[in-house]
Amino acid sequence: MREHADDPRPDLVSAEKIEQAETYDELWNAAQRELLVTGHLHNYVRMLWGKRLIEWQKSYEMAFELLVHLNNKYALDGRDPNSYAGILWCFGKHDRPWPEREIFGTIRYMTSESTGRKFKAQKYIQWTQQVAADAT
Repeated sequence: MREHADDPRPDLVSAEKIEQAETYDELWNAAQRELLVTGHLHNYVRMLWGKRLIEWQKSYEMAFELLVHLNNKYALDGRDPNSYAGILWCFGKHDRPWPEREIFGTIRYMTSESTGRKFKAQKYIQWTQQVAADAT
């Protein structure tokens, strides 16, 4: 991570937009909506949820602090040691090195497009929209 700390991050998203699930990433927003309304995150999108913030914040530290904040504020398992382990996994803890790339270095990279192909993402997005609408 040190070698990529100064890599340009052209798609920064404010912490406020992130917390309100108002990013340009529809699948990521669905994950955040699920967290906001239910206190849970679908296991697979939880990984994507954490990794996207690495791209959207100015530094790894800012991404980590925001993930901890969101997790502790909204997740039913917030402040649990397992939650911290899951967040740290997004930064490479307990994972093998992957091919090097900008911003991520050798941390595993995930995209919403690749994640969306591994489960019924459109149904999930629609479900979170309905759950959020029902909660208001």
